[in-house]
Amino acid sequence: MRRRFRMSPSGRGPSDPWFRLGTLDVGTTVLVTILSVAAMLVGAVLMHGPQADVLVLDPEAILHGEVWRVVTWPFAYPSGVGLWPVLSVVMFWYFGKDLEEHLLGRTRMLQFFASVTVLFAIVGVAIDGIFADGAGLVRDSGLNTVELVVLLAWIAEWPHRRFLFNIPAWVFGSVILALSLIQYLQYGVWWMALYLILGLVLSTIAARSLGMLSEHHALPKIHLPHRQKRDGTARHQHGPRARRTHRHPSQGPTVVAGPWQGSTLPTESPDEARMNALLEKIHESGQASLSSAEQKELLELRDRLRRR
Repeated sequence: MRRRFRMSPSGRGPSDPWFRLGTLDVGTTVLVTILSVAAMLVGAVLMHGPQADVLVLDPEAILHGEVWRVVTWPFAYPSGVGLWPVLSVVMFWYFGKDLEEHLLGRTRMLQFFASVTVLFAIVGVAIDGIFADGAGLVRDSGLNTVELVVLLAWIAEWPHRRFLFNIPAWVFGSVILALSLIQYLQYGVWWMALYLILGLVLSTIAARSLGMLSEHHALPKIHLPHRQKRDGTARHQHGPRARRTHRHPSQGPTVVAGPWQGSTLPTESPDEARMNALLEKIHESGQASLSSAEQKELLELRDRLRRR
């Protein structure tokens, strides 16, 4: 069964893609994945050329005016196609798509991706500026760091989901993070460990501010202003003949009688209507606006509708 979501006044629902390529729905995660694959192929062509690392997160180059690197480094593949870059892209797509479809929506997923990208770039530049004796090695390229952040965010949201061999997600995430830090310290590049830790801390604050990690109340967050939803119906009611109508929030949309009254219109089931209401609430105010009971209800509704 195809899920039907209520459309927002702008004509787009929270789970709709930015656009479509044929039958492919292109949301934020899919768009970043497509751009990464294209950049990887371009990197394979330019691997031995002078422009191969022009997009890489190079703090020293940024300090010398190449500011585009602040936002381009997730799409930099100076070594071209490789096993680990491909795995990073696949994992970003898998976990990012789950976050986007069931938690954030395309707009907040884009904000999260942009926040992580810029915050890690700022941390890299700061470390390079403070510890110039070796921190110039803080160079990052490709989705590997962003993919790690997305994976850890996914685990923080659903810590008890299971990975291979029935391992809880939180155990898997703890091992991955510990191995990354131990590897940096093992080779004496402590500034890379500092780069990762500071970037993760700032990314966690960004995630909380966007409505993620709502169960982790101890984590700090920045309260962002929410854009008020514009009512297109009210916009057309101004004038001498305008009549103010009041409707209780729990009531459904008003159906206008007309010559089509005898035709059969598709109707939402109670489950679909309730799921649409919860998704609209997330779209307007973020995941944090849902109570624990509502979040549990949303997952149950999703599973029940998928089985139909």
